[in-house]
Order: sequence, then C-alpha cells, then structure tokens
Amino acid sequence: MTFNRVKRQVGILLILTGLLHTGVGLAIYMKLLTPIFSEGIWNTVQEGQWERLTSFWFLMFGFLLIMLGYITDWLVRKREISPPPALGWMLLLLCVVGAAAMPASGFWLCIPQAWILIRK
Repeated sequence: MTFNRVKRQVGILLILTGLLHTGVGLAIYMKLLTPIFSEGIWNTVQEGQWERLTSFWFLMFGFLLIMLGYITDWLVRKREISPPPALGWMLLLLCVVGAAAMPASGFWLCIPQAWILIRK
C-alpha cells in the first residue's frame, strides 16, 4: 500500500480510534454514566465528582476523535484537500503529552495517525 493511499485512510483510522475509545469508555464507565442520564444530564457533572468527570471527558475525547476523523476524511476524500500539517503536529503533541502522562492509555494509538497527517 503506497503512502498516499495510507494518508487517504487516516480519517477512517481516526474515526475507528474514536469509536474504540467511546466503546471502551461505555464499557468501563456505564455504571457512572447511568446516573448522569437518569438525572437529566443538565448540571450532573460538577467539580469534585472526579469519577463522573473522568467518565464524561473519556467519552468526549472519543467523540472529538470521531469528529476529527470525519473532517479529515471529508477533506481528503470529498474535497481532495490534504489537511494542514499543523493538524498532525497538534495531534502529535496532544498524544505524546497524553502518553507521557498516562503511559497505560490509548494515546499511543493516535501517534502514528498524527505522523501520517504531518507527512506530505
């Protein structure tokens, strides 16, 4: 598979990574998420509720990866525009810092994807 073909797939890879992240989050945090929804969502995640905050942001990060993947895929496939390398650099920085702070995490999965976005 040529590098250009791989670059065309990076949006889908980011979407799949986001779906995996969200699926893992739902599996791990379902017990914590249920009260958030049963209480009506509004103002149910507050400072000091560390378990709820963790579960909420875990799912939000997965959703953000899905959005980033969709936008990347749309640019590359529909508009035939390569995303700017700065997008890859920002994702790389986020994931390297995240992996350094939390080595036993999924941040490592996005580092190759960020590298693909950086490459021309």
